[in-house]
Amino acid sequence: MDKEEKNFIASPLCIEIAISMLFMGAKGRTAEELRSVLDLPVDMMEVAKKYEKVLSNLQKHNGIHFANRLFVSDAYEINEDYNNLMNNTKAKAEATDPFQRLKESRSISFLIQRPIHKNMRTIFRGYELQPNESAVMVSAAQFSGAWKARFEKKGTKLKVFNEDHNKAVHVRMMSQVGRFRMAKQSYGQIIELPFDNSSLSMIIGLPLHNSYLSSVEKRLKTFSETLEATDVHVELPKFKVEFRTDLVEPLKKLGIHLLFSNSSDLSGLLTNGTGAKISNVLHKSFIEIDERGASTGAEAETAETFPKNTKALASFKVNRPFAFLIRDKHTVYFRGRVVQLPNEKTK
Repeated sequence: MDKEEKNFIASPLCIEIAISMLFMGAKGRTAEELRSVLDLPVDMMEVAKKYEKVLSNLQKHNGIHFANRLFVSDAYEINEDYNNLMNNTKAKAEATDPFQRLKESRSISFLIQRPIHKNMRTIFRGYELQPNESAVMVSAAQFSGAWKARFEKKGTKLKVFNEDHNKAVHVRMMSQVGRFRMAKQSYGQIIELPFDNSSLSMIIGLPLHNSYLSSVEKRLKTFSETLEATDVHVELPKFKVEFRTDLVEPLKKLGIHLLFSNSSDLSGLLTNGTGAKISNVLHKSFIEIDERGASTGAEAETAETFPKNTKALASFKVNRPFAFLIRDKHTVYFRGRVVQLPNEKTK
């Protein structure tokens, strides 16, 4: 899905919901293949109820925005029973702007929780749906939230970020001292930065060396179980990550093939859906981190002032590529990495 030398962000849960929506419109061998790979119940109503509960839980996290949209060629008619099933999951089926103005495609919008931010609406344009294509699934995810302890703007300075052994750039490095949950392992460090009025946190994994980044990514979820409260000096660059990818090939590697072939059976979704196939599964995620938090103008609690004996503090300086999660105790909502940042010294 992604290459280690590139910045990356995705929402595993948003993608899971999107593929499960396709499963609920599949029949026959197509449904069986999806059920087997995704480990879903046989009863589609049970699947719908599962995601109704997931969406209900999402309402507790106001900063998480998911949207899943299915764009269908006008050669097909939408099955009314499928619409009703989506309504049971609190999803809404409708033609949405700006795609409702395009004659070459018809769109169903499954709007999950609340509309996605305007800068996320350019994932897919109607003219990208070719006449010989049946349908395109598009999913988008974005997060916003204020830090529980914000970084003071006056503490942000230009500092070096080492992208690799041969390239260093100057970035706007935020700084604060506080008590955060942190851990050290042989291959790197991890820290938890909580968000205000929320059970969500950003978990940041910092490898000892750049070559260990993939090891940190693989272990980040379990690594976070070893955290202990520590007085620490944190330095974190301001950053923005926006990532779009087509998931068809990664899904094929997982064993999902029929959905994308001429043997696909989407008769639960489309009234004439035998042979209709999904041509693309596009996913886009976005996050922007600054002194106040993630893409937010909200105020947060002021960070602690620097104590006199700063040398006694633990240090967590994010001056090289790192991995991150946005999660609560039960679910990972976003995962990503930052390996490249713009050189602010040239601006």
